[in-house]
Amino acid sequence: MNDHVPAHCCRHVFTPACPIDCLQAVLSMATFNTLARAERAPFGPPATVGQVIELVRQKRLGQAAGLGPRRMGEIQAGLVLAGLVIGDVTPPENGRMPKTPGSVCSSDEKKEAPPC
Repeated sequence: MNDHVPAHCCRHVFTPACPIDCLQAVLSMATFNTLARAERAPFGPPATVGQVIELVRQKRLGQAAGLGPRRMGEIQAGLVLAGLVIGDVTPPENGRMPKTPGSVCSSDEKKEAPPC
């Protein structure tokens, strides 16, 4: 994926096709390493974010050694933070979260992203 913008870049958009390495931006190092290795799991280590999402949906990710409730919660929170939906809910078509009352920032403002 030579054209893939790194997760540390401000223009990066998380997608299920992202390599698992992109999750380093939203997970602690310990949780990321445990997830990426998926030791003693009945499945191979996930290579993409989409594979992680599918394992979470199937409730199989916790079968890997070291992925207990705390780390599973961090992974789920990290996926949500990355803007990915892990449930059966579909995201808004424009990719933005709906505005909530009391929101202090507007995502509708068009600003040029600084270069990476």
